[in-house]
Amino acid sequence: MTRPIQRAGHIGDRDNRFCGHGVFTDLRAAIRDPFELVALAFGVRLAEGDREVVRCMALALCSPDARVWPLKLARTLAAYGNPIAGSFGAQLASDSDRMGPGTAAGAAASLVWLAEELAAAVVDASTDDATLDAALAAAVERHRACRGRIMGFGVPFRAEDERLLALREMLAGHPATRRPTWRLFERLARVMRAHGGLAPNIVIALAALLVDLGLAPHRAGMFFAMIMAPNFCAHALDAADHDRGLLIELPSEALAYQGPAPRRSPAAAARAAVGSAAPARRSLAW
Repeated sequence: MTRPIQRAGHIGDRDNRFCGHGVFTDLRAAIRDPFELVALAFGVRLAEGDREVVRCMALALCSPDARVWPLKLARTLAAYGNPIAGSFGAQLASDSDRMGPGTAAGAAASLVWLAEELAAAVVDASTDDATLDAALAAAVERHRACRGRIMGFGVPFRAEDERLLALREMLAGHPATRRPTWRLFERLARVMRAHGGLAPNIVIALAALLVDLGLAPHRAGMFFAMIMAPNFCAHALDAADHDRGLLIELPSEALAYQGPAPRRSPAAAARAAVGSAAPARRSLAW
């Protein structure tokens, strides 16, 4: 029987091992930011410039609005007094390949697939932009036919994703914007606007950055979940400290009905009519 191989690390007598490195020797000298350990767990060793990329990603994903339902759920769960349950429970409940961090894996896989399709269709590196755009548009149609929609496009309730605008501004002039998957993302964004009117959102952009960092596409969703943790953590801690009990059952004075005036259903009106007529029939019978 094949036995599982544990590659994450172990505790030693004088030094612990983590993902192939000595913790108190190699990593002690190399790690500057705690999130570098997270990246290492995903199989990515961050270079100097890559640290700035991840920093900008974290800032772009910092959008802790309680009206977003996973964060609202974090508050509701934490209102029972346990911020850990609120933070991690809400992340787990929002796990999906159609919404939230899980969409990043699909977006990353689509970018890799499109890059392969484009490379197969275009042999000459000097091909002009119009020809490349046409080849990419054809690849997008093949993707829709055999793999479904490409995650990371569509911006509800507004024309542009403000997170993506901020990310582009923060990364202006950074070498990451000259890497192949980011350049493919920019071309794809142009093609999707031209052919479907869809604007890109933050998911497809960050998926491109992660692929260029060397992250395996199927791990992108969990990477998103880790980098979005401050949003959930802040709401869970806030609710556990200040909303305990309040979000479990709202007092009646905090509720107000807004809508049509109450009306009696036809069935209730018929029963009432029968009930009011019954005494009259009895009196006539006497």
